[in-house]
Amino acid sequence: MDISWQLQRVQKELLHRQTKTPNSDDTLPLIDVVTAALRARIDRRNRDKAKAEGWVEDGLLFTTQYGTPIEPRNFLRSWTARCTTAGVRYITVHDGRRSCGSLLADLDVHPRVAMRILRRANFTVTMEVYTEVSSEQTRAALKKLGDSLQ
Repeated sequence: MDISWQLQRVQKELLHRQTKTPNSDDTLPLIDVVTAALRARIDRRNRDKAKAEGWVEDGLLFTTQYGTPIEPRNFLRSWTARCTTAGVRYITVHDGRRSCGSLLADLDVHPRVAMRILRRANFTVTMEVYTEVSSEQTRAALKKLGDSLQ
C-alpha cells in the first residue's frame, strides 16, 4: 500500500493533499486481515458506484455512497456508533495507532521497524507516545534479568 496523500480540513474545505513531510510517504506491506478488509471495502465502493447517480470520482477508497470524501465529524459519529453496537470500549483513531505501537512492542518488534510501520520520523515520539509496555512484558523482562544474574 502506498501512502503519499492525506485528506485534511483547511478552514471549511476538505482538501486532498500530499502528506506533511517526505518521511510520511511510504510503501507498506499489508497483513492478511487488512488485505481482506480492503477487498471488502473495494467491493462495497464498487456497489455504491454502480448504484449512485452522479458518482464523484476522486480516487479515495473510503468515501460516502456518492464517492465524496467522508466528513470527519460524520466518520467520528459512525465510529462511535460502531463501537457501541459492537459492545467495545470507545477508542479514538489515534488510540488505535497507540495500540498498534504497544502490540508491536509486546511482540519485540525492533523500535526502528515500529517507527516505519507507524510512519513516525522521531524515535523519542514513537517510544514515548505510541508505545506502552504491558505488565506481562515487564514481568517477563524482570524474570529474564533475574535469570541472567544467577
